[in-house]
Amino acid sequence: MNGSNRHVAHFNWATLLDDVGSPGVAGFVDAIGRVNALAERSDGFIWRSGDENVAAQAINWPLFDDPRTIASFSVWETPEALRSFVYRTVHGAFYRRKAEWFVPGSGVNYVLWWVPVGTVPGFEDARRRVETIAQHGPTEHAFDFTWLDARMPV
Repeated sequence: MNGSNRHVAHFNWATLLDDVGSPGVAGFVDAIGRVNALAERSDGFIWRSGDENVAAQAINWPLFDDPRTIASFSVWETPEALRSFVYRTVHGAFYRRKAEWFVPGSGVNYVLWWVPVGTVPGFEDARRRVETIAQHGPTEHAFDFTWLDARMPV
């Protein structure tokens, strides 16, 4: 696919240090709605799922066996639009404070992949992409920003 007929899908996940209703993670949890609304108003935003955790549990995805694991799933016009939202908006401020709310990661916690324009990817597709990047590292099928930057410098 060339740049004119594809968008980029993004799925990420992390495990909260405490239960969703606990005071220790309230600073993050209380801001989710505002940050999601900002995403929806951002340049290049196409789509986001409304409730990743419910859908992931419905397909019996082991990634979500821990009820403190949360996720987001979205589609963007370009990787640059996604990167701008993730790192250059209030989302970036929350990202920089992730150690306050999330269990430290031990590897990949997000995956990107190309989707044809007009396509809304499903959770089974996200699951396959997560499994691919976890098993094989970044590839054309499932990649991260580092892999993408090495092939398409920004």
